[in-house]
Amino acid sequence: MLQNKQIIMRTFNGYLDFLTETQPNLPPDIACQVAATLTQAEFNLQLAENSRNS
Repeated sequence: MLQNKQIIMRTFNGYLDFLTETQPNLPPDIACQVAATLTQAEFNLQLAENSRNS
């Protein structure tokens, strides 16, 4: 469980860093929401792929 949390936090922070660099005028609260949405979408895709391959 801890490993999953770390992976999710790294993914979220990666998206947040990307948004900060590419969209510097984006308000921090919006950047966090976008990063969270992208993180959730990525993991949903991975879960769907794993389910399909099982």
